[in-house]
Amino acid sequence: MKRLIILLAAVLICASANSQIIHDWENPDVLGINKLPYHATLQLPSKIRECKEIVSLDGKWLFHWSKNPDERPADFYREDYDVSGWDKIDVPGNWQTQGFGTPIYININYPFVRNRPSVTTEPTDKSWTAYVNRNPVGSYVTFVDVKPDMLGKNLILHFGGVHSAMYVWVNGQKVGYSQNSMSPAEFDVTKYLHEGKNRLAVEVYRWCDGSYLEDQDMWRLSGIFRSVELWVRPTVHIADYKVIPMLNSDYSAAEINAEILVCNTGDRMAKNQKVVFNIEGKDYQYVIKKLPANDTVKVALKATIKNPKLWSAEKPNLYPFHIELFNCNERTEHFDYQTGIKKVEVVGEVFKINGKNVKLRGVNRHDHHPITGRYVDDKTYEQDIRLMKQANINFLRTSHYPDREYIYELCDRYGIYVMDEANHETHGYGYANDVMGNDLSFQKAHVDRAASLVKRDINHPCVILWSLGNEGGVGPNIEAMYNKVKELDASRPPFYDSDRRYSAIWDDSYLYPDDLRRNAQEVKDKPFMMREYAHAMGNSCGNLQEYWDVIYADSSICGAAIWDWVDQGLWQGDHYAYGGDFGDKPNDGPFCINGLIAPDRTPHPEYYEVQYVYQPLKFVRDTVTGKISIINRDFFTDVDEYEITYDTVDVCAETFVNVAAHLKKSTLWADKGFVVAKEQFRIKSCVGMMIDDLPAQALQTAFGYVVFFKNGSATIDNSGTLVSWVKDGEEILQSPLEPYFWKPENDNQSAAHFAERVAVWKDAAEKRILKSLRTSTTDNALVITAEMSLPIGADLTISYSFTYNGHITVNMDYNPTAANLPLMPKFGMRMRINPDFTNIKYCGRGPWENYPDRKHSAFIGEYEMPLKDFQTEYIHPQDNGNRCDVWKFTIVGSGHRIVDIDGCQPLCIRAWNYGEEDLEGARHPNDIQRGNFVNLNIDLNVHGVGGADTWGKRTLPQYTIDGNKAWKYGFMLVAK
Repeated sequence: MKRLIILLAAVLICASANSQIIHDWENPDVLGINKLPYHATLQLPSKIRECKEIVSLDGKWLFHWSKNPDERPADFYREDYDVSGWDKIDVPGNWQTQGFGTPIYININYPFVRNRPSVTTEPTDKSWTAYVNRNPVGSYVTFVDVKPDMLGKNLILHFGGVHSAMYVWVNGQKVGYSQNSMSPAEFDVTKYLHEGKNRLAVEVYRWCDGSYLEDQDMWRLSGIFRSVELWVRPTVHIADYKVIPMLNSDYSAAEINAEILVCNTGDRMAKNQKVVFNIEGKDYQYVIKKLPANDTVKVALKATIKNPKLWSAEKPNLYPFHIELFNCNERTEHFDYQTGIKKVEVVGEVFKINGKNVKLRGVNRHDHHPITGRYVDDKTYEQDIRLMKQANINFLRTSHYPDREYIYELCDRYGIYVMDEANHETHGYGYANDVMGNDLSFQKAHVDRAASLVKRDINHPCVILWSLGNEGGVGPNIEAMYNKVKELDASRPPFYDSDRRYSAIWDDSYLYPDDLRRNAQEVKDKPFMMREYAHAMGNSCGNLQEYWDVIYADSSICGAAIWDWVDQGLWQGDHYAYGGDFGDKPNDGPFCINGLIAPDRTPHPEYYEVQYVYQPLKFVRDTVTGKISIINRDFFTDVDEYEITYDTVDVCAETFVNVAAHLKKSTLWADKGFVVAKEQFRIKSCVGMMIDDLPAQALQTAFGYVVFFKNGSATIDNSGTLVSWVKDGEEILQSPLEPYFWKPENDNQSAAHFAERVAVWKDAAEKRILKSLRTSTTDNALVITAEMSLPIGADLTISYSFTYNGHITVNMDYNPTAANLPLMPKFGMRMRINPDFTNIKYCGRGPWENYPDRKHSAFIGEYEMPLKDFQTEYIHPQDNGNRCDVWKFTIVGSGHRIVDIDGCQPLCIRAWNYGEEDLEGARHPNDIQRGNFVNLNIDLNVHGVGGADTWGKRTLPQYTIDGNKAWKYGFMLVAK
């Protein structure tokens, strides 16, 4: 009995011990096991494939997905474990984009229960994805062929990025552990590999304690999403290096300081190891006489370049260099890289590059691909950077983590300033009190992310600012990150948004333009920037010009970066998915669809507005002399490096001068002749329509008036509405021409509760009450006038003038009678016509969609396109397709039938093959019920799209329609 009690006690003790196991992936003290130190990118990414010493392990791996850690195949790493029946998966790639598990899109909140450091606490809401899939695990297996000539070398296993934590085994032996998803992890696997076929096993956890520092606004995806490589190194090799150019005060010379770390991983003393640093064809060398086994030595070499060509985004002058290692005069290693000579400094309240007060015309960018998720291939990187340069973007923020190395090489070569950001965001904890920055148990993890950022990217000239992260709150952990960055690199200023004590630049984001002006003036000791602004969600980016008028007028404002670059949609065969489309809970819906370009890299209309507002030259015309002058907003490029052209064009009875600046030579990002800047000046205005005709004839019936004109007729019913329009025996209208003051919301307006605030206008016209209907005749036309009242408190008068030749001129006057009416969504009319009218010609702003607060880039001209191209298909359906300042609009149907709309003043016009209600009820474009009609909105004006944010800020007043003011407009209809 006594023995039984003792045995039972032992079992209980063991059970208690097991219940208190602290997993590495829920222990903030464990950032890695057997991981090698972080180091700089040793070889240019573009040359990796040429290096025979670097073996790519990318490709198809064997894969098993488990919904939680308890169900994983725990001993799969064993050499005798049968994985032959497993699925195959692409590496690099995310497992969710390949059919395993659930993608989750969420902005601020964590996708698991917030209970640090645990990521497996049971949610109280059983609908959460994390309730059933409690920290899924991906088990990977592949095989590595080790050649005989690899033996005796130092073999390094390199993971470019794994989300979020992993264990590694080779041939059944545990190698190590790593977290910090967005930075490389390396392991020395020399002692684990043998000649021939070797088994590599990797166990990846969707979440770990490090995930508390990775609360970025993005798809939460998992897996080995960057490349895996085996580096075959000599036992004595270059472990790290940094090359820092330092300019003298007058920029006449630069000192190039190279620090090279040489490591001996062998078991014997190494002698006479020569290190060579070569730049501009000159060798600078040092011989290490003795290097003990398992030791390192740092070699410092220095070169001087006189009259250097400086690096900037405008002139990305690069100095190639190579670093070589020789063992007794036999070269054992060789790395090629490049540096750029520049000076970044903060002088009082001014941010300077190479002594100039540059303006950072910026954008934020997530790594995103519509098919492969977080893995972005080289071709897409190149496409992104070319599109940025073509849009006059000169500044990129890697929100909110370090990107794959190749994009930095591109920014070096093409010329893009980079704010390189640490993999750190804890937005779900807010900004103060119980924030991660105050939790000292996570201080090591914070510092680790700062160190990995700087260590890897220090040699890239494109990097001008080190960012400690995004929306990570305050506290001693932030101070520790700041100190680590300053320790590792004093040549670039640090930046941080949430605690300005640790930032060289003052940040205040998503301001109205007037607030930007005021706030910047109040900051006296630092430069000012908006790290995020102009939230580009859906149909957006209004008032962009107003922002940059402020920025250019204030030397202390160094720039701003749009949120963000690319819509984070995932392609699902016939639509792009966003939050909630996979049943993911919690989620933030389409809040990830906020790019200047679509997921497939097709530019949105907003892209072209950015291209115009960011252009480096400004053209100004003297209205008295007609002389055009040029203001150069470049700092390192002369105007004579562009070819300036101008032409005079007659459009819509107006005359314009169009002027443009073109590239004189082809560049990496555009061909010779590419338009870098442009402007349009009106020099002769339209005087309006003059019609010389006779009146039509009218017949009054019990239902209203039937008007007869040459080869056609029209009917005005007893409500004063044009309900029929016949030409050559064919009815044109599918629904009446009626006043209409409503438009669907865009994303900016939805977040600001626009529909609720202006709800009275949705059916205001439908509830109109006819007060009188009368006819009159002029020398040119029969006029039918309908006087109405709107129950919301306004009078409305619509007159129709009919001529013998079939011209119908419509005038609408609005006069408010009540006080405190809300803003109008639009002021105008709509009608539906036959669906076979499918081709559009118009004279107005284009060719792309434009709105009152986003039309600077859309020049007035004559444009032609099919109806489908007149619309803009946003991933999240919303108001779209408007064209401003339209004098003439023609839509062509079958049999060469034509409907003309001519403005008595400039019009706003939209044309859809669906109704407003169809658009408002759709989640994706393929949900829109496209009707058997063409829906035409003919307006005097529409509410602007807004341009500050998508969570409450409103459209600037000058781009709204005041319901308390009188409005009137007119247009002419002609059918042919």
